[in-house]
Amino acid sequence: MLKADYQPLNSIMSELSYPPVKQIRDSGSQAPAVGLRVVKGALVPATEEDYQQLKTLDLSLNQTIFATIDFAQKPGSLKRIHRLGQLLVEQVPMFAHLDAHQAIKVLQSLSGAGCDVISVPAGTLAALAGMECQGDPNALVTVFQPWSLSPSSLTGPQFERLFSQLCRYVATEIWPDLDPGDIERWTDLVHRDTP
Repeated sequence: MLKADYQPLNSIMSELSYPPVKQIRDSGSQAPAVGLRVVKGALVPATEEDYQQLKTLDLSLNQTIFATIDFAQKPGSLKRIHRLGQLLVEQVPMFAHLDAHQAIKVLQSLSGAGCDVISVPAGTLAALAGMECQGDPNALVTVFQPWSLSPSSLTGPQFERLFSQLCRYVATEIWPDLDPGDIERWTDLVHRDTP
């Protein structure tokens, strides 16, 4: 197609009326996070602080805005996943020298759940492990890099999916006589004071 073929479409698009877009932030900064609570047919500010934050945006009645919805993690989700780590530290010899958080990071790396796949030069990987590289130090090795478990990094559904994937891996690879539901129930019974 020739560029001229697009002219009618461009002229039609310029005639469409869009709601005015109000710039509420600099292009390099994050938009303010505002907590919202679901009520029948609407989202309303979750707290007085959220209400005040919305007021600072100088929004107009019936103005159309665009937002990204982020589901908060359930309270205690981070503690629950750390209790899974504590269970592994207390019951599985290969995790015994780690703390609960480190155990989860190792579990993420072993399973690939909640990880990015990255390539690292073999020589760099060997140096990080305190070993000598046996092959070509420039050859790329594929490894799993665990995601952060921070509530600002994972939404509630992502966190629950990660927890389920880790329990499924433990049930498959570490305790094959158990099902993932057993692992989840055991995790709920581990010390409540686990960080």
